[in-house]
Amino acid sequence: MNFKIKNFGKIAEANIKLDGITVICGDNDTGKSTVGKAVFSFFNGLNDYKSKIDAQKYSKLRSAIRNYFYHSTDLSIKSFDPDSTMEYISEHYDRFSLEEVKAYLESFSVKLTKDQLETLVTSLNAPEIDILNEYVFRYIFNVMNGQIKNVYSSNYSHCSISGEIQDFTNTIKINKQFCNCELDEPIEHAAYYINNPFLLDWLNNPDRMNVLRSMNPMDRSAVYAIIRAQADINADSMSNILDSVINRSDLKKVESVLKLAYRGGTKISNGKYFYTDENGNDFDFRNISAGLKSFALIERLLETGVLKKKDVLILDEPEIHLHSEWQMYYAELIVLLQKYFDLTILLVTHSFQFLESLDFFMKKHGISTKGNYYIPETTEKGFKMKDCGNNPNELKQNLAVGSVKLADLEFKYDMEHEEDDT
Repeated sequence: MNFKIKNFGKIAEANIKLDGITVICGDNDTGKSTVGKAVFSFFNGLNDYKSKIDAQKYSKLRSAIRNYFYHSTDLSIKSFDPDSTMEYISEHYDRFSLEEVKAYLESFSVKLTKDQLETLVTSLNAPEIDILNEYVFRYIFNVMNGQIKNVYSSNYSHCSISGEIQDFTNTIKINKQFCNCELDEPIEHAAYYINNPFLLDWLNNPDRMNVLRSMNPMDRSAVYAIIRAQADINADSMSNILDSVINRSDLKKVESVLKLAYRGGTKISNGKYFYTDENGNDFDFRNISAGLKSFALIERLLETGVLKKKDVLILDEPEIHLHSEWQMYYAELIVLLQKYFDLTILLVTHSFQFLESLDFFMKKHGISTKGNYYIPETTEKGFKMKDCGNNPNELKQNLAVGSVKLADLEFKYDMEHEEDDT
């Protein structure tokens, strides 16, 4: 996939190849994380967009029924049935008539005034592309905390993110208060953004769902997906069988590396998650180390069947909480996940060792051609991404600058003190 960004956040322009493992490395505050936000917004804003449109219509019908219920003394009103409502919406994807909506509401003993009914039907019949455009704009607005356009330019008209996948292209053009989605095909795969292993703590927070709903979509993506998948499994032990079976066979191929750090297992007791170490001791997920949380998060994504073939995994400085040896383990884990799950992985790193480890393990496991490397470059209109192809050497040189400068300072210091000693 070729992913293009224009005038988005700090990025003036970027053409990124997303195929295998894409690595961005460079100075601080040069728009590297912005690329991850753009990719995340694109995939999750457009993924399964028909369901997102139906969810908005569902919300309208639910509100109409509940508002009537709260303001009525009619004891004959039937309880709201989410499943039948979604089925009703899917059956009327083309057009809702006044008579049909009136009859449906009356099946719940809900009787709206003519004006209320006409307003509701008008909303339900809004063009689907308009609903999607509004949804995607609000989604990106939340991801970017309200700062979508290129901060170095006043031109909104060229703010866009697009993906060229095989023989079709999807584009999101963003203006000041709205966006236009130009879609050739729906996006099938979800994206998960991980930049903080402490998000795992929310699994054991008693108010976790309310807190997660109020968080930035990026921050909650992985943990929220784990909670929902586990809830499905708890509610129906037969759910997610196909996903779990597929993931189980592939998980065995990566488990040997995962267990180098995550040596114990996960136990769920009374709705809380525990790490059980090799000696059988249980530790609340909130009490395990940040490094162990990094591996626990991947383990949960796999065990619950959340992470599926060809999904997108965005990792922002994954090495930051890891000891040097565990950086090696994590790098190999990422390589194996890409190889066996065919994931699209985008990562930002500031660690020379982590980059070296990625390079080595990609060669070891035969996917060195699946590496794509980029360095940000400064321009007057923001940052661009320099394409370094399949060769990480320029990135390694960038990360080695600090070590070279330190060695130079040490040499000068030693020379000065050697003169003092003489």
